[in-house]
Amino acid sequence: MSVGQQARADRIRQMFDQVAARYDARNRLFSVDRDRAWRRRAAQRASLRPGQTALDLCTGTGKLAHELMSFVGPSGRVIGVDFSPAMLELARRREPQVEFRLGDVTRLDQPDASVDAVTTGFGLRNLVDRNAALREMHRVLRPGGRLVILEFAPPPGGLLMRAYHFYLSRVMPAVAGLLSAGEGSAYRYLAETVEAFPEPAELTQQLERLGFTVTAERLTFGIAALHVAVRRH
Repeated sequence: MSVGQQARADRIRQMFDQVAARYDARNRLFSVDRDRAWRRRAAQRASLRPGQTALDLCTGTGKLAHELMSFVGPSGRVIGVDFSPAMLELARRREPQVEFRLGDVTRLDQPDASVDAVTTGFGLRNLVDRNAALREMHRVLRPGGRLVILEFAPPPGGLLMRAYHFYLSRVMPAVAGLLSAGEGSAYRYLAETVEAFPEPAELTQQLERLGFTVTAERLTFGIAALHVAVRRH
């Protein structure tokens, strides 16, 4: 990672540390509670079975990791990795069954081909070296294992999506700023990263080049996308 990338990663980490205490409440508010259904769908698409091991990256407060636990059962493992100590502090209190680790998802300490599924929810667009992270995800997955990426998608065209763009770029930062001083900048950052993120077709091609077989679907009028990428044998 270059000096510039490291500096940007440090700024993003500090931002998430600052908003950690209110992060889940804001997600419920601004998604009109759709974020829970999206995470449940992502966990289902990981196709885990009892006794298997899942790795949840950019785990945040552990909400997606929690959904995975019901699939692997008491004999399985869910490991959550994040770079924000404040987020992980909340996650450990709320999800004691999950093993949480402070770490860099571009340099995982997991052995090659050691997990049955990798998931990441609303974290991929925050990474300063996305390709390095995706290569790591491919490396730690067993052949036939699934990578599930849940992420906001750049809105497609049309009147509805113009309204969504206004909501994302103007309404959310304004409301967040009123609710808590300093949060407006965090939600302006969110809007910028959503609009700069690759289209689902582009991300699909990137995953295929890395050795995955990929399916993608848009959720809730296209504002979120779910990629399911199976590591080829």
